[in-house]
Amino acid sequence: MGRMAVLLISGLLWAGSVNAAPSAPSVVSIDYCADQYVLSLAERVQIRGLSPRARQAFSYHRERAAGLPVIDPTAEAILYAAPDLVVRFWGGNRRLISMLERTGVDTVNIVYGHDSETIFANLTRVAAALGRSRSAMDLIAGQRRRIADLEAKPRLGLRALYLTPSGTTGGDGTDVDAMIRMAGLDNMAAELGYRGWRTIALEELVMNPPDVFIGSFFDDDDVARSSWAPTRHPRLARMMAEVRTVPVPGRFLSCSGLFSVDAAEYIRAHLERAQ
Repeated sequence: MGRMAVLLISGLLWAGSVNAAPSAPSVVSIDYCADQYVLSLAERVQIRGLSPRARQAFSYHRERAAGLPVIDPTAEAILYAAPDLVVRFWGGNRRLISMLERTGVDTVNIVYGHDSETIFANLTRVAAALGRSRSAMDLIAGQRRRIADLEAKPRLGLRALYLTPSGTTGGDGTDVDAMIRMAGLDNMAAELGYRGWRTIALEELVMNPPDVFIGSFFDDDDVARSSWAPTRHPRLARMMAEVRTVPVPGRFLSCSGLFSVDAAEYIRAHLERAQ
């Protein structure tokens, strides 16, 4: 091969290496909510490991998790998987994160918050670290359209109460409050002055029943049920049989509002079918 040809091929190879897009970073998620962000945004080939809860019934993206590696959220397991990036919400601790950073593994911490703008900011942050910003933009645009569609519907004028098997309800400042309002309902717990997560008294329900119960996690055998919870009482069981009840799948509600739009659409569709 002539000298000119060798120089030409070398030049082309050099140019190609300069212009080639960098490979997308590999990732491990170390808790259930981090799994949902990674499964929403990453390519399968990027995912080196998910948390042990990624395939459980309350995992929204459990079907996407099928066939992907599951690892324990320990330094040894993570370093063995050798990811470029670790995504976390509550998983791990400061010592683990410090160790990962010292070994050159980047970390992205999801910020707690149930409002849509915080969720969208988290999606944007995780997607940027994954090299998947376009995916986040498309996902967020779709969510904004769906929220606008829900808000354009007439309000139903019904008082709804969210209730779990333990008797817990969500007042003002919770993702459940935002979900109920997004579905066109009024949150009875907020009207009662509840803020955050509270256990509602059976007596209060008997004296002041809601128009609609929003039940969740009743479909999950892994959720603890206290023998003293209000939902164990036969009077409440009769009330829930008499009052309209929307059983929302737990996978819509177990990750700080990430899937509140899905839950609100589900509730609204259920109530509209019942009219």
